[in-house]
Amino acid sequence: MPEDTAILVVGGYGAVGRHIVARLHASLPRARIIVAGRALDKAQALADTFASRVSARQIDLTSRASIDAVFPLASLVVLNTEAGTQMAARACIDHGISMVTVAASVPVLRALEALSAQARAAQVTLVTEVGLGPGLTNLMLHEVVRQLPGATVAEVIVQLGLIGEHGAEAMDWTLARSLEARSAVRIDPALPAIGRHVIAVDFVDPDKMKRELHVDTVFSALALSPKWSTRLLPVLAPVLARFPTLLSVSQPVLTGVFAALRLTGDSVRLIARARSGQHSALRRMNGRNQSQVTGVVAAKVVERLLTLDGGGKTGVVGIADIVNLAQLRPSLEELGCRFSTDDRPR
Repeated sequence: MPEDTAILVVGGYGAVGRHIVARLHASLPRARIIVAGRALDKAQALADTFASRVSARQIDLTSRASIDAVFPLASLVVLNTEAGTQMAARACIDHGISMVTVAASVPVLRALEALSAQARAAQVTLVTEVGLGPGLTNLMLHEVVRQLPGATVAEVIVQLGLIGEHGAEAMDWTLARSLEARSAVRIDPALPAIGRHVIAVDFVDPDKMKRELHVDTVFSALALSPKWSTRLLPVLAPVLARFPTLLSVSQPVLTGVFAALRLTGDSVRLIARARSGQHSALRRMNGRNQSQVTGVVAAKVVERLLTLDGGGKTGVVGIADIVNLAQLRPSLEELGCRFSTDDRPR
């Protein structure tokens, strides 16, 4: 990695962003890190918690002039927000700067894919599918399909706790997807710890994953913990969308209730399942604090991209082109994440 490497983390003071900044500061001791966002005071407050190599900048992703003033300060951009992703990607291409994005919506990911030829021509790498879902979901699907040769169906469920360190944008995204789903759907057979009801959400691009995995069907969904709340969220979604402050106001109350009942509310669980007829294979990850997990995944992608192992790839690439699950596991296990698998397909 060059001595003058500067990494711009847009949204770096948010729930996920601050974990990205902390991880990069610890793992890349020669890199300079720029925390950026609309609120300069928040960016500066985070930068001030580090003794060196972290600075702050104000940026508005709705303004190309603002982007053009800040992006050239960096050799790599980490976009920790979905807003303004396409404009940011075009600016990176124009300035010859690579980018890692945590954008999760399938339409946004497909719009970025359309820029791949332009990115290759500019020798720029735009890394997508970075985070929990998409991200870990993609890698676990690849692993579980390899467990079951001839699989025709691939499924992945993301289960999140009702409380915890959920960023505002992540909560808005989840609420929007629940509104689109309107109701929970029944899965059969049921998944361990998940139950029979989930909310259909595209945590991966199903068409892209079908091509990559060579399966007929890809299904992804959201579940909540406790299990009863999965069926409740789509019912409450219209009210929560109308009164968004209810989400933030309810968090302290829920935290107190969960603590009194000795329940874990900030859990995160991923279950990937491959099926072929009556046979199936499972891979699981259990952990806590989805914001921290997402931040570590994003930081690891940056680390890999800045090494020879991750170099040489240009255009729009997915997380699986940069890092695999075996390379991520040690960092995630340090957080307390635990992986298990069913090596005997049923």
